[in-house]
Amino acid sequence: MNTHFKAFVQLGKELATANSIVWEIPLDINGSALKGHEWDITALSGGVAPKHRLRHLGSEPSVLDAINSTRLSSGLPARTPGAFSHAWQDLIKATVMEQVFVRRNSSGHVANNVVRPLRVLATIASESEPWRISTDDIALAVNVGNMLQASGKLGDLIAGLIRVVFDGNHLADSGPLYPTLSTKRLQPRLDRRAGYLKSQTEIRESLEDRKRAELLPERRAFWELVRIIMTEQPLSFMDELRFAAIRIMILTGFRIGEATLLPAEWRTDRHYCDSTKQPAGQSGGFSKALMIRHFAEKQQAKGGGSSILIDRTHYVPEMFEEIVSGTLNRAEAITAPLRRTLQKQTETGRVFPHHQPGDLVPITQIYTNLTGNAFWVDMAEDRKREWIKRCRENYSIECFDELQNTQMHMSTQLQAEATAAFRMFFRRIAAIDSREHGALALRNSSGEAVALGSRRDLQSFFIRVEDAERYVRAATASKISDTEYFDLADRRFASWEFLFLHPKRSLNEERNSGICDIGRYVAVGRPDATMINMSLGEQKTGETLFMRYGQSDEDRSATLTSHALRHLQNTELFRLGVADTIISKRFNRRSTAQSYEYDHRSLAEELDQLELPIDVEAALGQRASTVAKMIQSGKASGPIVDSFKLVQKNEGDAAAFEFLKIEADGFHATPYGHCLNSFTVDPCPKHLECFAGCRHLSATNLPENRAHLRTLELKLLDAIEIAEARPSTSIGRTNQIDHARVRLDGVRALLGTTEGERPFPDGPDFSLPDRKGVMDEY
Repeated sequence: MNTHFKAFVQLGKELATANSIVWEIPLDINGSALKGHEWDITALSGGVAPKHRLRHLGSEPSVLDAINSTRLSSGLPARTPGAFSHAWQDLIKATVMEQVFVRRNSSGHVANNVVRPLRVLATIASESEPWRISTDDIALAVNVGNMLQASGKLGDLIAGLIRVVFDGNHLADSGPLYPTLSTKRLQPRLDRRAGYLKSQTEIRESLEDRKRAELLPERRAFWELVRIIMTEQPLSFMDELRFAAIRIMILTGFRIGEATLLPAEWRTDRHYCDSTKQPAGQSGGFSKALMIRHFAEKQQAKGGGSSILIDRTHYVPEMFEEIVSGTLNRAEAITAPLRRTLQKQTETGRVFPHHQPGDLVPITQIYTNLTGNAFWVDMAEDRKREWIKRCRENYSIECFDELQNTQMHMSTQLQAEATAAFRMFFRRIAAIDSREHGALALRNSSGEAVALGSRRDLQSFFIRVEDAERYVRAATASKISDTEYFDLADRRFASWEFLFLHPKRSLNEERNSGICDIGRYVAVGRPDATMINMSLGEQKTGETLFMRYGQSDEDRSATLTSHALRHLQNTELFRLGVADTIISKRFNRRSTAQSYEYDHRSLAEELDQLELPIDVEAALGQRASTVAKMIQSGKASGPIVDSFKLVQKNEGDAAAFEFLKIEADGFHATPYGHCLNSFTVDPCPKHLECFAGCRHLSATNLPENRAHLRTLELKLLDAIEIAEARPSTSIGRTNQIDHARVRLDGVRALLGTTEGERPFPDGPDFSLPDRKGVMDEY
């Protein structure tokens, strides 16, 4: 164990002691913490939800299965599951302490982006201690992570931890380790044909290629999602909330957390006046604007806590005001009964705040309180479907009250029996050990315990409220309402103040196609991101909206990443010519540079934002107009550009555009950048080896070009190493090394050049004929 590793673990122990955390976590044989000894990462980070805990310090089953399949095929014995060594446990715990109390990251980031990758790495390298980890162990962990998660995120997280945790704190004896992974994380492009080998159509189409198009939603999935949320009738209360939240995400570009955690008091109207304090609309402006109050993410000050909700407002364009207002007002109206229930539970600290602890409540009411099931007597299926349809129209309390009164009348008049689900529910809870969980004893009107039997008059059976509360807290803890408070900058924010409240584990509606009586159900949940991402297919669990509402097999198999909707709106705003400052302000960003990370316009769309005089554009034609716009935007340079500007300066715009019309064929999109030189008579003398120092080359920021250059850089480095390793001292070896070094320097210079600039402004002009020497033949 080296001194750096000891110091890092010691830091973790000191942070734990300072925050009254017991360092040692007792584990069972599989490495899981004994009940009550796990670390509550959410509470440590000052958060409320969702709950993340450090409870498993043993090998990952899926990783172990992947390793053992390889070992068995190689004739090696399989590894057995178990707890990590004390050194690996200390490393994971120390990293959690450092992430929470030093870096002040959120509990979700620590649990998903730190602890899980560390467990994968520890499972792979369990036969050696952390400070002795090898590059082979890391490479295997990255490969296994990529295999377990097709998107490659888990593998990248493992590689990132090597850089941040291991190399950043010098934990390994042999380091740094991260540079050994750089080549393995490249994604080389399969199509390596040079630009001059492509047809005109292919080159023209390449102008339509979007930058990092994989971050945008897939076209078919996006339009199918729009069709679903705009035209389909939701089949459950939760689906109606999901439709509303996704609709808002599309219209506003909110992150998934910002959309799901909207406050119930979301509306803010901003009024504008002119200099005379009159409404600005009277002077030709706008008198009022609709703003959405929301809790913006990634707004914390440096070193500030990640659990505090940051209150911000978001402008709604006039064209979206009606649909946004209608969507959020509808969501607020249908969740109002849940909000009232949760508010009373929060203020009283009780599960049944509408009753006194000693009250006797009919079991027909308790059944709906605990399960949410609005039906407790048998009805004909067509009549039941009619009631469900009526209640789903607006989820009004009046409709549910009418349904309950109808069932009471049927029960009193002995016109129907209790449903099988109703009877099974009370038989099951009556069998629970009362000393452990507090069984729900059925009582008569005098409070004496009785048996349900087969009687039809269900109104004569009661349950004492205090028994029901004890049962809920002991036997069904997952149905206890979310009553925690959140922190704002100036006050505390109660869970009941959120907009998208929902019934917790309402299985009758979500799983059995029934309906939840939201006015009587006592388990109220606070929204989180899983409400949306599971329904879009981001997490491969459960039924997605595409599966439930898709019209074809292809539609039902679609998935979509919620954050792609934010990328889409950002790109569309750029495409429509909105200023980058306005876009950055709309998305609560601190700089315009952040907005350009979400810009996925193609080169053609960027050039469309530039305007040329109509008569000039018509005279130039499409190709020459494209070159003119690139010159205007500063995305091109070279001899043609220099000549164009010189003619424009000396003879005016008309002569410059006429010159460009003749020389426009000098625009070439190469694998390494843009070339503005005409090859009408002779081809490129260097065969597009632009990086050798050609003065016509200008840099781009296209990811494809950057990938080509990175790959070429690695190949040149390998070539130099191989050549230098040879014992020969011949002139050929020297020339080979010099040739590779010149090109390597050129590639690196091009990588370091900003977009539109020339990396070799004083380089040779390869388009000119070579000057003849005295020994050359004429």
